[in-house]
Amino acid sequence: MKTRNKLYDKSRLRILCLLAALLGIFGAGQTWAANDPTTLVVGGTSVVANGTVSETTSGEGWSYADGTLTLNNATITGTSSTDYGAAIYAAGDLTIELEGSSNAKGAVHSSDMPFSGLYVSGTLTISGEGSLTVNAVESTNSSKNNYGIYADTYIQNGGSINSQSGTGAASRGVYAYGMTVNGGSLTATGGTATGGGTYDSSGIYVTGTITVGSATVNATGNSYGIYSYLGGGTNSLTVAGGKVTATGNSSAIYIETMVSSGGSANNHVSVTVSNSGSITAQGGAGIVLKSSQFAGGTGTGSMTVESGSTLLANSVTVNNNPLALTGEGSWLIYGQSGQDTPMQGNVTLPDDLTIDNGNTFTIPAGSTLTVPEGTTLTVTDAASQLVVNGELVLEGTFNNAKELTGTGAIVLGEITLTDDKGMDEYKDYQLKLKGKKVTYTRNTTDGAYGTICLPFVPASVAGVQVTYYKVKELDGNELILGETDFEAGKPLFYQTSGSGSAITFSAENAEGVELVTEPATDSFMVGTMSEETPTTGYFLKDNKIYPITDGAKVKVKPFRAYVKGQNDASQASVMSVNVARP
Repeated sequence: MKTRNKLYDKSRLRILCLLAALLGIFGAGQTWAANDPTTLVVGGTSVVANGTVSETTSGEGWSYADGTLTLNNATITGTSSTDYGAAIYAAGDLTIELEGSSNAKGAVHSSDMPFSGLYVSGTLTISGEGSLTVNAVESTNSSKNNYGIYADTYIQNGGSINSQSGTGAASRGVYAYGMTVNGGSLTATGGTATGGGTYDSSGIYVTGTITVGSATVNATGNSYGIYSYLGGGTNSLTVAGGKVTATGNSSAIYIETMVSSGGSANNHVSVTVSNSGSITAQGGAGIVLKSSQFAGGTGTGSMTVESGSTLLANSVTVNNNPLALTGEGSWLIYGQSGQDTPMQGNVTLPDDLTIDNGNTFTIPAGSTLTVPEGTTLTVTDAASQLVVNGELVLEGTFNNAKELTGTGAIVLGEITLTDDKGMDEYKDYQLKLKGKKVTYTRNTTDGAYGTICLPFVPASVAGVQVTYYKVKELDGNELILGETDFEAGKPLFYQTSGSGSAITFSAENAEGVELVTEPATDSFMVGTMSEETPTTGYFLKDNKIYPITDGAKVKVKPFRAYVKGQNDASQASVMSVNVARP
């Protein structure tokens, strides 16, 4: 006869009792799970309390189920009496799904916790296709922060549990343990913070890593746009396909990992931009990485911009030193000395950019900086400068374009050449000159000869058919012409055929059509880029060549040519124009 194992029975009983207790707590209709917030308050309405979901799970423009708060054209305002004044407060992890356009704004409160518009004491995940605008409190009063143990943050990043406490006040747009923005558009703004160096204002403040997927994130604060702190291990900002724009008077983006005693000895902080993502970071400093090890050691930092991705920042530093970027992407660091490669690849300015305080940067050969329409590039003082060895595409405004130096080119948008101005407005450019589209129109008569000297090679001629000629020889009373190809700046004769009364020369190229500002040399002809009054030679009129006699004032318009000659007795009074036949 077999006997029972009493130890087994007791263990089994304990398990059954525990299961019964759990069933009592999480009975029918209960939706709370281990990773859901234990507390959730939306606009002063308690949705989850002590792990129990209340009967109120929805309001105007919002609803909650299974750990996800859905916002659909909601306007939510915090209250001063509860939950640190946040419009949305969650203890534990929270996912927010965005539909439509929603707004959240915090309220003034009297506790020692920071002001915030959205407060999550766990991991915050934002998804969806809508937008959310979060604002902290605009107040001249600031509360004080006192940080204790960030156990979940330390463990998930591979370090040991450490107690980190400090005093500092903050007014923050978003406050969370870790943050992932998978979709939608998020705009977060910190409120006004006062009190000197112990107080700060951040658009987004996260104690942990930040990941941005296919989303748009805009963060603005008086002190920091984005502030991320981790007490040791590896802290990071990853932008994988999204667009991040941050501004702050201290720095636009501040990422730190630090342990004062114990913990990991391999602290590292990193920023990565991939999958055609972009970061724009402009402020007192651009991107600041801080990484310190315990016992006074120094950690490491890195930044990678992968192929197809872009970065624009006024500075990038690690532990107060310039940080050399890696990757095959494009970047521009315009306000910092000591950068080995301040620019790489092709960069388009997202908004106005000012180069000042003696800063200098060079567009390297093979790189392009584009100033798009509606955007202004400004250099404020003589000590600051931009050197162009690559290309500056100027669709917007840059008032000092003619003063730029370098071995590269400036690419303008559409250039329309006219006989009134010629090349006068372009002749002072010290760089090579290009235009994305160049056109020149002239009235013509069918079958008539004309002279032409254009600063570009036309890809198309509209209105009539054109044949080009060069002068082969001057033979007594005859000017002998021979057919030739068109060259930029080359003085030529042409003849039209067709019924049009005007002829339009044009060329268009997204990478730019190169223009010359000086005519090419020719044995028989002189080209013009502006109006000229020659004193010798021959000019064309009514299909005949007439000499320029002593004292005569013959004005030759821009983009034309005249024939060289001497004012002597050998000069014919008139010459005919003939074409040499093969």
